[in-house]
Amino acid sequence: MFEFTLRDARADEAKLIVPMVRRMVADMAGYGGHAPALDEAPWDKLAAEIAKDLGGCRTKFVVAQSSEGEWLGVAGGELITLGGAFAPKETLHISVVYVVPQFRRAGIARRLVAMLLDWGRASGATECDLNVLGKNPARTLYERLGFAVLEVKMVLPLSIGSGGNHVRTP
Repeated sequence: MFEFTLRDARADEAKLIVPMVRRMVADMAGYGGHAPALDEAPWDKLAAEIAKDLGGCRTKFVVAQSSEGEWLGVAGGELITLGGAFAPKETLHISVVYVVPQFRRAGIARRLVAMLLDWGRASGATECDLNVLGKNPARTLYERLGFAVLEVKMVLPLSIGSGGNHVRTP
């Protein structure tokens, strides 16, 4: 077993967070998710958004580092206030959880998520949600942490020129 530390990411580390997010998105594509953007402009925009968000109090990224300072994993979440037609409720939405493959299954993701959950509770959130692809092995971790399936996202490919012929009727 190796040792690692957890800490809050700083706003000036947004450009270090983005490569981890990029690797996460590439991994997700292997489990049926969307392919990552290939040009740099969307990633540069994401880095700017993360830097801006980290300057506020409603977004948090946490980093796992080795004793040598190598980034082993990152997780990020944002406080979202449910409203509109729904009764107001503060929710923590976890949007990023990524651990470098050779360091997986060592408790890093669990501790990163726990750190975000503690922050969410301290910030007044009453629940936490996240999205995970059905075929992603990380789903097991989230279930062990107490997350449960609440919604099912259904997808229908829209083939060009299909004219709706693929829709089945009873």
